[in-house]
Amino acid sequence: MNTSSSNASDVNVIEVPFAYHRQWFPNYPTYVLFDYEGNKHFIKLHKYANRFFFGDGLKELRRTHGIHESVVMRFVAWDKNTTFNVDVVGPLHRQTHQRAATTTRRHVFTIDVSEDMIQHNYQLVLPLEASIYLTASKKYMIVDRGRGRHHEWMITMNNGLSCVSESWIHYSADCHLKPGDEVVFFYNIDQHLWEVLYRKQVKWDQEEDEADST
Repeated sequence: MNTSSSNASDVNVIEVPFAYHRQWFPNYPTYVLFDYEGNKHFIKLHKYANRFFFGDGLKELRRTHGIHESVVMRFVAWDKNTTFNVDVVGPLHRQTHQRAATTTRRHVFTIDVSEDMIQHNYQLVLPLEASIYLTASKKYMIVDRGRGRHHEWMITMNNGLSCVSESWIHYSADCHLKPGDEVVFFYNIDQHLWEVLYRKQVKWDQEEDEADST
């Protein structure tokens, strides 16, 4: 049996740990099965140069189990097997085995960047979940961009909906957001600050994947 761990990154991919190269080479599987708390997820393997990655399916796993922050994912699988028991170590609020809270930073919502959003500079419509962290007296949300940089994102009302327009467009351009990327919004209750992180969607070389599977 091999066990490995990997840091969940700012993209929806995780590099296949070295131990499994020794198990699978030269016949790598097309899909593996991640078993997390009894829920099974099919994850597709992709090849990039001489490296292999767990790819398609990770976004759905994250969303289903509320894995929004940087965590460590531990993999356990029997030799030659493609079914992994997965354990997540990190500040999850929805995990079955509750650990002591180490932060007051709460995930509020996640959005998927669409092609229309980029092409037409659509404003960001804040979902209902965000309303409990917004007060009627404030017409902006303070966003922590790291390194002590705090930006004010002005909030406007459009057809009864709270929206962010100019600041969101600037953020999208600064981060080079593309269709398929996802943006995750957290709120720090103690500091009354928003934190916004993005996770890039990886585009794979289909020809390389197909050549490797033949």
